Amino acid sequence: MIFIDTDIFVIDKLFPNDDKYEFNKAFLTEAEERSTAIFNLFELLGIASFNLSELELMKLFKGFGEAYGLQILYPSTAFISVNEFVETLLENVFQKIKMKMSFQDALILTVAEEHHCSRRIQAFSYVLR
Repeated sequence: MIFIDTDIFVIDKLFPNDDKYEFNKAFLTEAEERSTAIFNLFELLGIASFNLSELELMKLFKGFGEAYGLQILYPSTAFISVNEFVETLLENVFQKIKMKMSFQDALILTVAEEHHCSRRIQAFSYVLR
């Protein structure tokens, strides 16, 4: 499964005049078995909140997975207690932060790894930056 980072959606939704828009759009329509983390969606919503109305934000939130034909991934709870879930999630995130990663990126990577997603999109994501 290919994991798509937030910047791909930001260009698609908010920057249609960007030089990479067409390349980005082609990728979004051609990639199969796409996914992103719920944290990517909230990151996009936070960025879009400066340009979209509350109604537009709600439509983006509710229809995101269907609009892009992708699966939205959530952290795995694995039938453990809430305390154990939070402790495990934050420990995994902290391990990534120690490798010089931002909190948001560490949180997103933790979810992607839990779901065994492909890392190919990371290279694509950095090409677009």
